Amino acid sequence: MLIKHCARTDIGLRRPRNEDHYLVVDQPSSLGRLWAVADGMGGHPAGDLASRLVCEALKESYFAPLSLKEQLLYRLYPRALLKRLERAVEKAQIRLLRYEETHPESEGFGTTLSALVLKGRYGFIAHVGDSRIYRLRKDSLTQLTTDDTLVQEMVEEGEMTEEEARTSRYRHILTQAMGGGYEKVACFTIDVRPGDIFLLSTDGLHDLVPHRIIREILTDYPPPEVCDLLVEAALARGGRDNVTVIVVWVGDKNE
Repeated sequence: MLIKHCARTDIGLRRPRNEDHYLVVDQPSSLGRLWAVADGMGGHPAGDLASRLVCEALKESYFAPLSLKEQLLYRLYPRALLKRLERAVEKAQIRLLRYEETHPESEGFGTTLSALVLKGRYGFIAHVGDSRIYRLRKDSLTQLTTDDTLVQEMVEEGEMTEEEARTSRYRHILTQAMGGGYEKVACFTIDVRPGDIFLLSTDGLHDLVPHRIIREILTDYPPPEVCDLLVEAALARGGRDNVTVIVVWVGDKNE
């Protein structure tokens, strides 16, 4: 498949520093291609450092050299890459904790992480926190990840509607994150088709820009303009947080 992408991060209009970080490894590989966004926990020390460290550790671990046995495994059974991605996230978590142990000034830091690997007709997702991954397919925009937040749990338990959750003052309370609040990464496989468009975003985008507007921008604009338009849409609505977006297009080499 033919893959194209764009990415952009912005400090926003109210924050003193950008605590978001993103990762792009868009080179053909037996391990696929990898994109990720991370949002350092606002109000905690070194949130920008946490998001950068977790992306660096994820890349280093996922793309570590392969043994001959691993090369054969991934060639014959590409779905095994999901387990490799999960292990890479767990190693990134260990990297954060070890850093915190040796740098007391970073105590309490943390970050979200949403990662996407594309390999042929398979996609692999790893997710912790409230950054998101969406897929646009045939004009239908679907949120593929589930937020690790208090209000999401309340919605699932029937204690709050989705509309109430979108405006709740508790919507940013995370139930888990990379760092001290980590429990388990959500990992799953998706199918990938020519024409799919994937969006990875931190909450600086999807907190402010309605899904309808996101869908329209993804549908109507090409790379790299679409990333600029998504960020500008968030800034136009107040830009109260850092905002980071990655958009990935899946095409057909025969096109």
